[in-house]
Amino acid sequence: MLHERELASMSPEEQAAAQSVIDLDAEQNSCPACLETIPGGAARCPGCGLRIG
Repeated sequence: MLHERELASMSPEEQAAAQSVIDLDAEQNSCPACLETIPGGAARCPGCGLRIG
């Protein structure tokens, strides 16, 4: 979990992304970084390349 000072230095959008949870067993998820749809079983977000899992 992030420290309070790290969270304080982030924008509200970055804070929400940093604290989001992805269900790796779901058929699809939303990327916490770019909100692109991530298909189930993907290792990276197709929109921004964020590594999942």
